[in-house]
Amino acid sequence: MEKFEELISLETQNHISNFTMCVVDFINELDEWEFVDKLARSIFIHTKSNGVRVMTKNFIKIIGSTIGMPIRFDSENLRINIYVSTLNKDDMNFIYSVSVSAELHYRNIQKHIEVLNSALYDSLTGVYTRSAGMKLIESAFESVKRTGRKAYLIFFDIDDLKMVNDKYGHLKGDETLQKFALTCLKNIRKTDILVRYGGDEFILFIDSENPNALIERIKNSCEVEFSYGIAQINNEKTLSEVIESVDYLMYSMKAQKKKEKVRLD
Repeated sequence: MEKFEELISLETQNHISNFTMCVVDFINELDEWEFVDKLARSIFIHTKSNGVRVMTKNFIKIIGSTIGMPIRFDSENLRINIYVSTLNKDDMNFIYSVSVSAELHYRNIQKHIEVLNSALYDSLTGVYTRSAGMKLIESAFESVKRTGRKAYLIFFDIDDLKMVNDKYGHLKGDETLQKFALTCLKNIRKTDILVRYGGDEFILFIDSENPNALIERIKNSCEVEFSYGIAQINNEKTLSEVIESVDYLMYSMKAQKKKEKVRLD
């Protein structure tokens, strides 16, 4: 009887030990892909399964073979399949416990991503916030100066947004901002950086030989009227000086438009 109790105690200790090691493998991981990878590998190591398949809405990881009887452990955000030759009650209980912990941690990852995205991206337009985006532009600006490749900075300002807000309401104004930002995002490349600099002001870093072609594409596909200033990045000016110059060019264009409108009226 005592040997039997010792055996049960030992099995329980092994189960707890394996569970702890498995959870430790993924519990501190906040990158979703790394989490999925570590979870799949850990389950495979600590069970007698032929293979393991872990899937979230964004990633999938398969370790080992998918030959055998598939056993599913599904939760709100996670789907775990293990492939076994024979059913093993201890492994089933083990994976069930792990899947519960994994689901809870995955929710932490989602919250972490939400917080990170709120710091990186403007909630209204989906482009970079000023604080995050300008850091990226500063880094790109210095890279351009080191390599000598061609790159440009463009300062955009939406025309008459205040009039839109006053006449149609701020919801219409927000829609105008969203339309402009979405059009830009559809036309720029992944290496370009679009930042919401102010209320209706955007700064775009474009790593290109022909920025005017991009501006024309935006004009042709966007129903929102805007003014802009554009300048090439070089070694003679700091980032602040380039921003000041494109800001001046943008306001010059805006002033010219107002003069032409008065003349036509």
